Amino acid sequence: MRELVGEERGIALVMALGILVVCAIMLTTVIAYTSSAQRTASFSKARLTAFDAADAGMNNAYAVLNLPSNNSLKQSILPSCHTPNPDTTTPAATNPTWMTSSSNLTSQSTWNTNSYGSATTYWCGDLDVQGAEWFLRSVGSIRNPTSTGNATRTLNSKVTIQPTLTQPKNNPVWDYLYAGHTGSACDQTLNNNITGSSRMYVAGNLCLSPNVNLAQSKVIVRGNLDISNNASVGANTNLSTRVETQVGNNCRYGSTNPPWVTCTGNQDVNHVFSKLATPLPDGTIIGVNHVPEVIAPPAADFATWYQNAIPGPSQSCTTSSGSVPTFDGNYPTRDNSVLTAFDLTPASSYTCRVGRGASTTLAAASNASQTTITVSSASGFPASGTFRIRIDDEDMTVTGGQGTTTWTVTRAVNSTTAASHVISQGVSQDDAGTSGELSWNATTKTLTVTGTIYIDGSAKISNSAVNTYNGQATLYLSGTFYANGSLCAAVSGTTCNFAGWNPDHELLMIVANGNGGQVNPGDSVQIANNFSFQGGLYATNAVVSNNLTTNAFPFITTVPVGMPSNDEVYAQPNPPQSFSG
Repeated sequence: MRELVGEERGIALVMALGILVVCAIMLTTVIAYTSSAQRTASFSKARLTAFDAADAGMNNAYAVLNLPSNNSLKQSILPSCHTPNPDTTTPAATNPTWMTSSSNLTSQSTWNTNSYGSATTYWCGDLDVQGAEWFLRSVGSIRNPTSTGNATRTLNSKVTIQPTLTQPKNNPVWDYLYAGHTGSACDQTLNNNITGSSRMYVAGNLCLSPNVNLAQSKVIVRGNLDISNNASVGANTNLSTRVETQVGNNCRYGSTNPPWVTCTGNQDVNHVFSKLATPLPDGTIIGVNHVPEVIAPPAADFATWYQNAIPGPSQSCTTSSGSVPTFDGNYPTRDNSVLTAFDLTPASSYTCRVGRGASTTLAAASNASQTTITVSSASGFPASGTFRIRIDDEDMTVTGGQGTTTWTVTRAVNSTTAASHVISQGVSQDDAGTSGELSWNATTKTLTVTGTIYIDGSAKISNSAVNTYNGQATLYLSGTFYANGSLCAAVSGTTCNFAGWNPDHELLMIVANGNGGQVNPGDSVQIANNFSFQGGLYATNAVVSNNLTTNAFPFITTVPVGMPSNDEVYAQPNPPQSFSG
């Protein structure tokens, strides 16, 4: 037994088995670790791919907002992420986490979708019209290589929108009193109760009734010029009373069927007392230019602005008070559905605004040198930091008193001029990005206009006082426009001040498509006797005013967005911010 106890044969087998067990454990550990690392690497790669797909979707959303043909203040250009979305409930103002919230998310099947190899991206956006902000979301998705389902990454960002309210004028037609009819013996007839000094362009034939003296600063007639007895263009008193005249065809003078003559050179015998813009090489300055300028007729796109006007049929006021316009009766059908003409100047004040920006009134009058003003309310205005306000035609910067009703201001900023302002005059935040506004201060008789506005009906001015307006805007009407009162951008005493009017800063353009109703059949626009309108008028049919006097005005360089014959431009996005995910 002692010999058996000391026997060591077979120990190698035991040790071999032990080593094999240890090696097996190590191999299993290595395999398990390798498999785990491979799964982790595969999952990380899938997550990165999902992130790249989500990033691509976010870039797609930015591209849609930046597309010039898209109005980035329209929810319809992107599918909504949430139901309801900020367009109707404005949650951004009450729920700062709306951008990252998953509450009320719509199905991703309703979002925009793109495929990138094996990955898919889903992207959408919610528009807060009042805040002029987009909240964008993009989800990248790819099959999870380590388990069932998909690996996803979600990205969010916020994009603020900068409204485009003005643009450079690209058609010189708006520097003229323009008559576009052609094809008749007298496409435009001027009677002896019509006088004035504005530039005139007649695309067809112009006829002057007896005793008419056309003293415009410049007259262009593409067709014939027919002058009745005792009528004339300009006067031959001296060079300053002559009118620069361009006539493309023939002219004649008298009512007993005189012969037509080619209207060129000196036409004093035919009562065309003209001067040339530039003297001829031989020094000749008197004569008619027989090669008239060609100016394209204005064209109004009613269908486009019916959909994109702010405020308008597709976007009503986000802030309102008083009796604001009814913009449409049966959207989306453009058919002059608002039956009652909206009074722009009623007895009571009203406010209709889309977008950011607060407003109040002066609690006390101010002169042109005061650096402190008192307002009725500071509600809605910034409680800290500097901000810009506008009163009448003057911009000011508020530098002190924020959060109170007494503000310290820097006068006449933004290339404006310091002026006196009456009590109760409107005070608007001028740097807040208001997208559109139509407001009336019945106390000061001041209309505030901004942007492009559309009413699927008619409008009128009923207040016979001297009403003023501030701002630049285009007002589209499916119906007609009737003014039984004056509307001025600049006032001197009790009349419009045409010499002091700067249309690059203050210009209201009325674009009317109707016929009859509150105006005579065949007319789209009518200005009642003894009243003035200082702005632009476009009519599909006739513009009528008895005893008309046209006044000279400066050449225009900047016009409100929506002006007929100008490119259609919309609000554009700023660079994205608040990026997360």
